[in-house]
Amino acid sequence: MKSQGDKGLQISAGGVKAKYPSGWKDATGQNDAQKYALGQYLQETTATNPWVYRCVMLTGIPELPKDRGRIQPAAGAVAANFDATSLLVAMATVNGIQQQAVGPVISSGDQGTLERILEDPLFRSIVPSSLDRKKMDRIAARPAEAKELATLLGEHRIHLRGHGGTGKTVLLLQSAYEAYLAQGKRSLVLTYNTALAADIQRTLALMSIPSDSEGGGIAVRTVMSFLYSWLNKLGLAPNEEGIFDNYVPRCKEALEYFSAGALGDTEVAGVKAANPLELGFDAILVDEAQDWPQPEADLLVRLYGGNAISLADGIAQLVRGSATNWKDSVANTPNVGRRHLDDGLRMKSNLCAFANAFAEEAGLPWHVGMNQRAPGGRVLVIHGRYDQMPDLQESLLEDALRAGNMPIDMLHCVIPTTVIQDSARRHSLLARAFEAKSWEAWDGVDEIARRNFPRSVTALRVLQYESCRGLEGWTTVLDGLDGFWERKKQEALAGQEAAKGTELPDAARLAEAVAWRWCMIPITRPIDTLAITLHYPSSTVGSLLGRVAKALPDLVEIMA
Repeated sequence: MKSQGDKGLQISAGGVKAKYPSGWKDATGQNDAQKYALGQYLQETTATNPWVYRCVMLTGIPELPKDRGRIQPAAGAVAANFDATSLLVAMATVNGIQQQAVGPVISSGDQGTLERILEDPLFRSIVPSSLDRKKMDRIAARPAEAKELATLLGEHRIHLRGHGGTGKTVLLLQSAYEAYLAQGKRSLVLTYNTALAADIQRTLALMSIPSDSEGGGIAVRTVMSFLYSWLNKLGLAPNEEGIFDNYVPRCKEALEYFSAGALGDTEVAGVKAANPLELGFDAILVDEAQDWPQPEADLLVRLYGGNAISLADGIAQLVRGSATNWKDSVANTPNVGRRHLDDGLRMKSNLCAFANAFAEEAGLPWHVGMNQRAPGGRVLVIHGRYDQMPDLQESLLEDALRAGNMPIDMLHCVIPTTVIQDSARRHSLLARAFEAKSWEAWDGVDEIARRNFPRSVTALRVLQYESCRGLEGWTTVLDGLDGFWERKKQEALAGQEAAKGTELPDAARLAEAVAWRWCMIPITRPIDTLAITLHYPSSTVGSLLGRVAKALPDLVEIMA
């Protein structure tokens, strides 16, 4: 859809070009690319291969122009005053109308194919839940600090630091929203968490904030997908979406080409000019910037410049590797955008107190200020598997609904031992348990499901722990937290041995510290209620929670 008037359009038999501040863009080419992208998405999510028709809608002109009595372009476009017949003709004549025994046919597939496609979440309207509205209100609040940061966005480094739940990502989004409204800037949010990308996309879609407009907006991508697109455009990686073989070595290779002079500013500018909607941004917002692989960060800096990149940096949340050096990219520049966020803004005050006590017992240098504006909150600890607790499932759901929330406002984290794999997709036992009760579930343990945000407010969200960073839930259920801790400890031990070739003297202690840091991420996801299930009665996590419950008996309930 293009809203430019007749002076902002170049229309010919070959197609449509639209005028933007940066120049004329090929609207027909963009529409063609959208057609193939939709087809690929439907192949992945519905296992179908429909024929996708395309059409550019020109809402800024009442009718298409004519040249010697012929409408221009002859196919693939309609003006504002179109009707159903003209739309169908415009789409169908791009590649010609099929002639079958029954006559001319316009079809994307058989009935079974179309039924499967129409069941896909992409075609459901999005209705905001209570928690959605609160997120939207926070982003749209336009606080003074966000207005101040918006003037810096894209020109000076903004660097927000804080523990989980202190509002780093929200403040970045507030700043990007203000920059879009006041200055028409176009920002890109980068995260390595596919589930978080989907969550942010849902909020932005509900707010009708554009992602691909030359008039500004906010786009969201996973960092590997985005930089792999760059590697492909620079000729350093194959054009295979979702295939990230040798990703970090390819980033290193690209940097070597830049250092050797084989690539430079001219090539970067050319790629951006040829792909303005995909790669042309005024500001880059990096979520969870503390532990990017260094070649990944250095390549992003080389492509956009250090000052165009703003960071949300979690304290004590290193989970991908060693700390990333972002400082060198803005050396000798004014440090005007640095902010330290201390107060817990997501969790109610009791949950802040619990998180602080949990961290103290675990020996972590971790502390957030109490959220005095939101008193209350509760913590439940239960032994067993949550997918086998139908009564508790119903009780927690009823409590959330009674508080004015919807099922989508709950968040459930599960461990790999409760996830199964069939021929093509992954499924959690918890989502299967919900569906057995005729409850709707968004089973985010599956990669394909995570690529698209949940569109139904009645869907209960289920994710593996690793995908929960940056998300939140009115009620958050951590199923098998002790199993998650043990898994992260063993991964850390294996990583130490692989790096050093032998076990370090303090390997167990260091691995446990890594596991506790990982635990602080899901611990800080809830807003009102945190329910933790323990799969092993005498586990290390169970013992720690027992001590916390004794210290905070009014906040933590150990359920039989």
